[in-house]
Amino acid sequence: MISVIIPLAPQEDKWKELVPQLNDLPKGSEILLVVGIGEEVDVSGYENIRVVEGSKGRAGRMNSGAHNARDDCLWFLHADSILADDTIGKLVTAFKTEPDALYYGTLKFLDDGPKLTKLNEVMVRWRSDFLKMPFGDQGFAISRDLFFELGGYRDDVSYGEDYVFTWKVRQEGHQIKPTGAAIYTSARKYEKGGWGSVTLMHVFLTFKQGYPEFLKLIRKKFS
Repeated sequence: MISVIIPLAPQEDKWKELVPQLNDLPKGSEILLVVGIGEEVDVSGYENIRVVEGSKGRAGRMNSGAHNARDDCLWFLHADSILADDTIGKLVTAFKTEPDALYYGTLKFLDDGPKLTKLNEVMVRWRSDFLKMPFGDQGFAISRDLFFELGGYRDDVSYGEDYVFTWKVRQEGHQIKPTGAAIYTSARKYEKGGWGSVTLMHVFLTFKQGYPEFLKLIRKKFS
């Protein structure tokens, strides 16, 4: 069984498009919508959905979702994610094969941005599969026990809590593996901010945040 954890920004309603795509979850699974303190979401008419409150920030909300989850597999999804037909099936198969790992999907961009985002797909696949640095919009899945053993998402970073988490997984000697199934996301930010500018910003922030984590990994391996 899977606990799907979806952190919501204020007034975010994309989850209404995502939830119907989760009908193929294993029987007994649950969906948790994590909102800010005092916020409300109307889930009347939906089954197996709970609304829980989380602290400020995406990291705090995802951690709150994990603390409230009841199932062995935690699957963190962004509300605007779009799943392929085989996304859930491949995740279940992968998790059953080796539960002591962090899993992620293959990121695909919708056709709502520049054509050059197809190049970004190639770059993301190289970053994820070769460098073992997936991001949270690829749908992280991990066992509940391992998640808490690693300390959950850090809420003391201003961005990239999902990316920092992947470094913690590696530093503690665990595997990061693809499920082989696609998860789609919008490319509108590349249209709005300019493909080159947005791409370079992501590369810069990835290096800036990842370099000290890489040094920690090296020191741990040779200590």
